[in-house]
Amino acid sequence: MRGRNLPPVKGRSVLVALGLVVVSCTTGVEPPSSSVTTTTSGPATSTTRRPTTTTSSLVATTTTSTPSIVDLAALPDGPCQIDDVSEGGEPTVVVGDRLYGLGADLATPRCLMEGVSSANLAWGPLGDRLITGHTVHGQDFETLSFEDAASLEWTAPTGSKVVVVGGDRLTKVSLDGSGEENIRFLDETESVAYHPAGTHMLAVGTDAFDQYGLWFASNDGVDFQLIAFDEEATIAEPEWSWLNEPLFVANHDDDHWHIHRVELVDGDFQGPVVVESDLPIDWLTASPYDPVMIGYREGGEPGAVCTEGAAARVRGIDLPEPLMSYTSTPVGWLSQERLLVLAFPAGCLGEADLWSFSAGFCPGSTYGAELLISGIDGAAQREAMPTAPPAPDFSGVIDPAPA
Repeated sequence: MRGRNLPPVKGRSVLVALGLVVVSCTTGVEPPSSSVTTTTSGPATSTTRRPTTTTSSLVATTTTSTPSIVDLAALPDGPCQIDDVSEGGEPTVVVGDRLYGLGADLATPRCLMEGVSSANLAWGPLGDRLITGHTVHGQDFETLSFEDAASLEWTAPTGSKVVVVGGDRLTKVSLDGSGEENIRFLDETESVAYHPAGTHMLAVGTDAFDQYGLWFASNDGVDFQLIAFDEEATIAEPEWSWLNEPLFVANHDDDHWHIHRVELVDGDFQGPVVVESDLPIDWLTASPYDPVMIGYREGGEPGAVCTEGAAARVRGIDLPEPLMSYTSTPVGWLSQERLLVLAFPAGCLGEADLWSFSAGFCPGSTYGAELLISGIDGAAQREAMPTAPPAPDFSGVIDPAPA
């Protein structure tokens, strides 16, 4: 996550806009943004900053939920095994070194795995396999470890392979033991994100000509193109929205942070700002159930699950009390547009609570948060992802088979 000074890239267009906190529950399409500043060839320019944390006027009702708490004593002591993911998904929590699934109804806790670290947990897109740090676990293959990796990422839409990221290394490894494929196309790769359909990927890094930024490529590293850069910014947290658009975080001179949305329009690139803050932004997570709902954290330190005073946010929406007063980190989205949030009421040295937050935008939903379980060490959402949006229809980029 290191920024570089770059000359303008000919033919690339960058657009900056302030997005409105508006959600369409029926179509999932975001209305046009306002307050637009554009450049036709060169780095992005920032708009006048506005406070990130606001409460949307679309929230009609606010309620204080009666906590629905899973008792730690209800977690079983028996053997552990990764089972089939239940319909509707489930929260999974770490207590000690054991990973438990709580069930979709919070009434069927099981032990899924032993010897688990509380940090860096990521279930595969079908919820049947798990990354813990530098290790990959599953039902149908031997555990694999990649101790030299900077990070591991899932391929999509099935997670049959894992992408190993490590500076000058970018490889795609089959979990069935059939080998690995070198998909490196940059001199240095910092992070990657696969499109939900599995056909393309985003990568942050630097090419052989010292051009740094966000790159768009096929899933095998072919036909790559630079789609976002800024001479004064560091780029991180690449992510795909379910509107088929890349998202990323830009750190401008350690002074202000933006979440950008990249629009791939008629062979051109545009990058409206959808969130901005005076505090660091990380832990970006886009909902696969409402494509304009974005979770993130303000005030954190990169890589840290807990940073004192950091707070989870949803597209500029205040979380309800008491959750809003806690140090917190977003975990990920479950169905029914619920964001799981890991909260630390006593600070980072204390135990964590797991909450479920609803923004209350859609018919039948209510703005509020529910306490799921207290006294845990970590958490991850587990769910088979919904049908992916179609592969990006963008000229000049091949469309290989997904993995």
